[in-house]
Amino acid sequence: MKTTIDQPEGKSKRIFWSLLFLVLAAMSVWAVTSQSKGFSPKKFVEYVKYSNPWWLTAAFLAMLAYIAFDAMRVRCLLRGFRYPKSAANCISYAAADIYFSAITPSATGGQPMEAYFMVKDGVPVIMSTVIMLTYLFFYTLCIVIIGLVCLILAPGAFMSFSVTGRIFIGVGAVIQVALAIFYGMLLWNKGMIYGILRWGLRVLAKLHLVRKLDEKEAKLKATMEQYEQATEMLKGHRGLMVKTLLLNMAHRVSQIMVTVFCFLAGGGSLKLAPKLFAMQSDVVIGSCCIPIPGSMGVTDYLMIDGFSSMMTEQQSANLELLARATSFYICILLCGLIVLVKSATLKFRKTEPTADTAAAVEAEAETVIEAVSEDSDEAAEIITEAVSAGISDAET
Repeated sequence: MKTTIDQPEGKSKRIFWSLLFLVLAAMSVWAVTSQSKGFSPKKFVEYVKYSNPWWLTAAFLAMLAYIAFDAMRVRCLLRGFRYPKSAANCISYAAADIYFSAITPSATGGQPMEAYFMVKDGVPVIMSTVIMLTYLFFYTLCIVIIGLVCLILAPGAFMSFSVTGRIFIGVGAVIQVALAIFYGMLLWNKGMIYGILRWGLRVLAKLHLVRKLDEKEAKLKATMEQYEQATEMLKGHRGLMVKTLLLNMAHRVSQIMVTVFCFLAGGGSLKLAPKLFAMQSDVVIGSCCIPIPGSMGVTDYLMIDGFSSMMTEQQSANLELLARATSFYICILLCGLIVLVKSATLKFRKTEPTADTAAAVEAEAETVIEAVSEDSDEAAEIITEAVSAGISDAET
């Protein structure tokens, strides 16, 4: 049973995007500091120095919770699909998603790298694909839900932004709703995704970029049958879906709370914390109006734009830099280190099948056997023998 896929990005490309991310991060900080009247590095250092250490600790813990809840989401889905993985592995999957989503255009590298690590640890490609789509659906849905709740409970937060800021947020909201619908259809509408992929193959064939179209379409059909079997498992796991939704919700809330805790650390009033939470939720939605790397600039703009209605421009710049440093830059650095350790582990790991791989194969065998045992005991016996023989040749 083959459980390996090619690494989605070469080493040179990863280095390039990492360096570009550093350049863009530096430009983003420069833009904030240069456009803020009265800002000075000395005043910012004093702002951090005299901040409440307990609230700063809470902000740092919220950032760690952001990673932890993402890892718990992955682990929950893997267990639900009978491919249990250790907490350490799930943390590396979450870190890969966060890190590569931050440094690649339109966040295109996050899910492929997360899936790559999963497959290397014995999760079938089709199953990792379904898990990624499930995550994207609930991740996007949670952004919409949190934003809608904040709009209903604190409409003044949205109106505190400038006209340009409200346009960014409105466009981001439309895009997120459209994406949630699209991801949902990909999960539960086999005909749609099959039609899109088949159309793509035929276009490529007309351009003479794909040969043997009939064979490619036959392989696509077989793959889609496996995909349908995997997505069918979701329909019978309502409890799993609820847990995934709640974990994604906690994942999003913990990131927003970093800004709230930084606000309180700098002497902000507890009475204004709910409004700031709603503002930061709007910032998250607005940042989705354009893809990365442009969204980095939009995020900085919206934070300054919104916070300036509650405090001085100097204070809003200090809060923006501290919150972004904690929730984004330090988080990305930490995730990058975790990814580095995971990559080194995979590189030097022996090629023999791990316990995780064997457990995954056995779990898949049990699923198949349960499906056919009612109709044919002989078929179940044949499958058992085939899988048992395949375990010794399984690739990690």
